[in-house]
This record gives sequence, structure tokens and C-alpha cells, in this order.
Amino acid sequence: MTEIVFEITQPKDKESGSKDIALTDGFIDALFSISEKIHTSEKFRTRSNGVGRLVWHVTEADIMLMVTLHVCFNSEGKLENVSRHQIYKKLYDLYEDPCCDDQFYIAFEKFVRLGLIQEKLSGVTSEFSLTNFINPDTNKISRLVVVNPFVFSKGFTDLPISAQKLVFDLLRKQGNEKEKEVFYWLNKDKGILKQLHKKHVYELKNILHLLSTTTIQHQKPIITSWNIEARRGTTSPKLTVIVNEAYTSKYVPGTQYRDVLQGKKTYRRVIRHLKNLLSKNLIGEFEYLNDGSDFYQLVRLLRGKSYKYMVYVIEKIRELYEKNRMFPINIMEFIRDEMRHKGMVTYLEIAKQTGVYKFICPRKLDENRLYEFAAAASMFSQREFTKLCLASVRSLEGSYTRPPAFSLYDYTQSNELQYYLDAVTMRNHAFSLRKCPDKYKELEIQALIRLENEYETRAVREWMINKIEMLPAWTTIPDVPLDFKLEHHILTKEHTA
Repeated sequence: MTEIVFEITQPKDKESGSKDIALTDGFIDALFSISEKIHTSEKFRTRSNGVGRLVWHVTEADIMLMVTLHVCFNSEGKLENVSRHQIYKKLYDLYEDPCCDDQFYIAFEKFVRLGLIQEKLSGVTSEFSLTNFINPDTNKISRLVVVNPFVFSKGFTDLPISAQKLVFDLLRKQGNEKEKEVFYWLNKDKGILKQLHKKHVYELKNILHLLSTTTIQHQKPIITSWNIEARRGTTSPKLTVIVNEAYTSKYVPGTQYRDVLQGKKTYRRVIRHLKNLLSKNLIGEFEYLNDGSDFYQLVRLLRGKSYKYMVYVIEKIRELYEKNRMFPINIMEFIRDEMRHKGMVTYLEIAKQTGVYKFICPRKLDENRLYEFAAAASMFSQREFTKLCLASVRSLEGSYTRPPAFSLYDYTQSNELQYYLDAVTMRNHAFSLRKCPDKYKELEIQALIRLENEYETRAVREWMINKIEMLPAWTTIPDVPLDFKLEHHILTKEHTA
């Protein structure tokens, strides 16, 4: 009979799946050992049709997940602030023919259920850690098993699961010794037959024959040779296998075997500041309120805020706590309301600094009107709002103001000044330039002091003329229609265009 040999080459375009992988002996053993309970019919994730997934059954997705975890987890067997989807994306990039996402998530859930992966969530941060990765006796990483990247190829993943498992177990037993003869005692109730779900030796022979005839790379089979010695008396049959050195890799100290996934930003600066502020205000227990969920919400609310703003919010939380020596049940609502109020004050302060504040309530102060305006302004960032206000000042002053009803009398501070110099001329000059009367009056007081200190009249007069030029202009009075709303003028697309 003609022997069929499969020749499959590894893809060249997947660079991330072209490097050796360092697995841990303990993790491989822990995963494959679950097959010893294969006849236990415990299931999980029952679907709508009533069919569930077997817990004690190793699937192709399980093997892919095992390898991927060892690629993307750090040297301590941990991964922080990374989602399951990010891990699947890594698996998808590594394998030529990856499992589907549904199979991946089922495998991941199984690993968590069986304790192969531990998941820790603190509200703000998350961490996955691999069990059977660190040796508890030495507190160091378990024995490493360096695996050749051929396991990422479609040629390998197309093999039966039992054949894939046997290859990983052979590589695990071989270690760093190339052409090492690996042996197994064959007992249908335990050992390799049990792990491969085989009851008879001839079933194992079929797998060995497949591995000794299937080539994946370098036109060489995975197994160079194998032999089964028959039972002798009470001794079980013995299997010896030699793995082709083309499919083996040695551990090289200093080599980077991992490509650790980068976790999402966790706002470490915000977290650090908030923890310190809570501690300083003697309300550190807020961090653990409702299992940390309130602290997590606070972090999200305060991301991007200044340290001064954080201080303000934490002080308000302390005030709430001190009222009853406990945190209110709906404390996050209190915090949001306080932040809304703080935001309103901030936007109104910007309006004052840019000169548009007087147009919000032009006739009389109305707190509800201020809230209404601030709510509309908060749709924009503070920087954007500042730009909009500055761009609107000139048109507002030109179209919606009138000059105040000032006269020369409003500029008169001291009748005594006119005995030294022509005060009326100075006042007329300030009035013609529309300078602020109150600021001009302060100038007359300073001029009189200079004259009393024996400054020359001419020098004081020149000094006043120069100072008048520098005085701020008088404040115009808003003169707007009855239905005028400032936000409609400065925040509309028509105006910004």
C-alpha cells in the first residue's frame, strides 16, 4: 500500500508566531491531567438546546489557549489590566488557523473554573495569574519546556487532539536533550493511555504512525522512531519514542520567549492622588466602599482633572462623612451633584474672566438663569468654552451694549486738586477716553499726595496724563432684547462658523 505523506509549510507572514515558546512543565501536566476524569460527565455553559460543555475534556482551543497564555503572560505568570478579548487577539495573531472566539471564551471560562487561571478584580485594576506556573517549594518558575513554533501551523492544529497532546508531552519529557529516547509504561487505567483517552495499545499505534509519517517542516516527520515492547510477565508494555530534532528547541539563557500584552491605562496618577488624599482626610475606608466600586467610579469621574479639583472633591466627601460619621448610601449622587456645582462655578468664572458674564443676567441676578447657562456651556471643554467666549466679546460689545450715563461729576474726587492744576481738563480727558471713573478718582488721590510731597506741578500733570492713558475703560451696560440668551449667541454652530 502506498504511504501518504502530508507536507505542510508554516506561514511566513505571521512573525509573532515564528519564535520559540517557553511553556512550564507544571502547567502542561495540570491541563492534560484533567483528562483522567474524562468519564465524569460534569458540564458547564449549557446552551439553549440543553447541550453543555464537558469540564474534564481537553479541546483544541484549550491547547491553543495554554500556548498563548505562556506567550503573553509575564515571567511571574501574571497579566494586569488586560481583557480576555486582547488575549484572544494574540491567539488569533499567533496561529495560522486559530479557533473561533466562542471556542476561546469557553476554554478561558473552563481554565478559570478548574483553577488553572485565577482572576482578581478590584474595581479599578484587574489581574489574571496562572497557577502551576510558579513552583511553591522554590518560589521560582517551574521547569521550562521550550517548544518549537511549528505548533502554530495549520499542519499541527489539523492533527487529532490526541496526537497534539502526545507531541506536547513528548517535548515536555525530552527537555533540552535532543534525540533523547522518551519512554512510557502503557497502562489503560493511568498514564499516557488515560490522558489520550485510549483503552487499547493499537489506538496509540495509530497516533504514533500518524506522527511518524506527517511532515510539517523541513520535509521531516515529527517522530524519528518509536517502538513498543510487549508485556513481560506482570510488567506493562513499554513505549519508547524519539522526536525528530527538527521539531525540538533548547532553552537558551537570556532569550526573550515572551511577548507580554500591555494593559490598558488605569489612571495610576489619579489612583495614587486619591488614595493619598483619602488617607490625609482620615476617610481611607472609602476606597473599599461597596467592594471598591464607588472608588472606581470616582477615579473615572476625576480622570483628567487637576490635583486642586481632586482636593476639592475629597474635602466634600469628608464633609459628608463627618455629618453622620458614615458615608451616605447614595454618596456617588452627592459627589456628582457637587461636581456639577463645581463645574458650574468654573464655567461662570471663565465667563467673568472673558467679559461675557454680564450678558447672562443683564437685568437682575437670577440663579436659575446662571444654572441654565452653565449647563449649556458644560457641553464644551473649558478650553473650547474659553475660546468661544473670547471670540464673542467684540460682537457682543458692539451689538448689545450701551455706554453708562456718566458725567464729569462722576470723575470728581477732590476739589482741592484744582488749586494746583487744571483738574477739569484732566477729567474731560478721562471722560473722552471712556475711562473707568472709580479708577480715575484713585488717580486724583495719588496726584494730590505727590503735590503735597512737593512734586512739581508740571511733573504731576504729565504723570497724570500718562496714567490716564493706562486706566481701564468703563464697563458698558448690556442692552439686549427681552428674549436674549447668551448661550444661543456664543455656543451655536452659526456663530462659531
